[in-house]
Amino acid sequence: MILYHGSNVIVQEPQILENGFYKDFGYGFYCTILEKQAKRWALTKRRRHIVNFYEYSPDKSLNIKKFSKMTEEWLQ
Repeated sequence: MILYHGSNVIVQEPQILENGFYKDFGYGFYCTILEKQAKRWALTKRRRHIVNFYEYSPDKSLNIKKFSKMTEEWLQ
């Protein structure tokens, strides 16, 4: 799976920050499967406009929590 990240810098190796509330859902490294959406994010930057892309391979050893719809738990 290819994931895209819009930025003003090249990000070779993403680092996930776990504490704080810098974005809507807290710190994190936001990606999308939609290149067009990442381009829009990149265009919000004042200087350079860069779309980084990454290849993701699912890892079955990870614990995953899926939400099929928005609920109170999802909002938390």
